[in-house]
Amino acid sequence: MKKFSVFILMLAFLAGCANNQATESEYDHETQDGVSFINNDLDRTEDNDTLDRTMSGEQNPNFINFDGKRLDNQDDINQARRVIAAHNGYRPGAVWVNGEDMWVTAYRKGNMTHQEKIDSQAQLHKDLIKALPTYHIEVKVQEDRT
Repeated sequence: MKKFSVFILMLAFLAGCANNQATESEYDHETQDGVSFINNDLDRTEDNDTLDRTMSGEQNPNFINFDGKRLDNQDDINQARRVIAAHNGYRPGAVWVNGEDMWVTAYRKGNMTHQEKIDSQAQLHKDLIKALPTYHIEVKVQEDRT
């Protein structure tokens, strides 16, 4: 049994090595003064197509900004504040943006039960997702005690 498993292992090893053999048509051989040169510049149009693609900060908000200009999310923060202020009885609180995540705090006047708090968070979340669909939004509603 031991000899058979060693034989199978050696057979698998040799079969794996046989697949890496280059054929004569893959490489151009040049001989000059008894020295053989191999030219392996294959026509790889896939690689040449991908070299033309670039990534900018406008395409990916998480792209590192090397040009020194600050990425400004203030318009999105103001939009989130306007959505909260549009709801009657709500006051916008802190709004934080980190990449594609947004954390929003809203204050509601009066006392709330646990179920009312969950319902108001769900309603605000739904409206914020409609206004700002590019973010993963977390909403927290707290009682306004001012």
